[in-house]
Amino acid sequence: MKKEAIWKNRIVEHGTAPANQFLAHELNARRHPGHQRDSLRGSLNEVGWVAPVIVSAKTGKLLDGHARIEEALTRDENTEVPFIKVDVSEGEERLILASFDPITNQAYYDKEVLDSLLREVATGDAALQSLLSDLAQTVGIVQADFSDAFDKLPTEDRAPFQQMTFTVTDQQAEAIRDALKQAPESDPGETGNENSNGNALAHICEAFINGNS
Repeated sequence: MKKEAIWKNRIVEHGTAPANQFLAHELNARRHPGHQRDSLRGSLNEVGWVAPVIVSAKTGKLLDGHARIEEALTRDENTEVPFIKVDVSEGEERLILASFDPITNQAYYDKEVLDSLLREVATGDAALQSLLSDLAQTVGIVQADFSDAFDKLPTEDRAPFQQMTFTVTDQQAEAIRDALKQAPESDPGETGNENSNGNALAHICEAFINGNS
């Protein structure tokens, strides 16, 4: 029987350093479009640093975290960035650069668990909200065909539906989400509306009106 390899700990140092002290790797093939940078910036603004960038102890070059360093540099070149250093050969550097992100990308989402997670997530950042909405639609949690296409429909095709948009604070948004979750489910056959949130909001409003009439 082949002996299993020992998983060596290659981390030799951790700490923080100014963003201008990091060296990009010339073989980093990843490019970061504007919408991804917007999402990353939103995450850093709302949550902050939750994972370090990875640096090769041998060459001093970045192995992971190029976009985060670029964002930090645009903010302030002296921004302190958390890092770990790993003791790897230059050949291993290239393997990490080529495989680190693709391994992560091989994962898939459990639709039900993701649905439950997203119902508990609140963000005031537009780019992050767009990212999460796109993720939900990609996984098939929400119906993208109605909301996205609504404004493209001829006016006569919209009746009897309307879309309404409100601006609320984070605290108000959380209260609205809680109320929508607690509202009794309505039968789309009775309301003529297949949007569960729309039915729940209408039910809450009707209960308020009837209770104050």
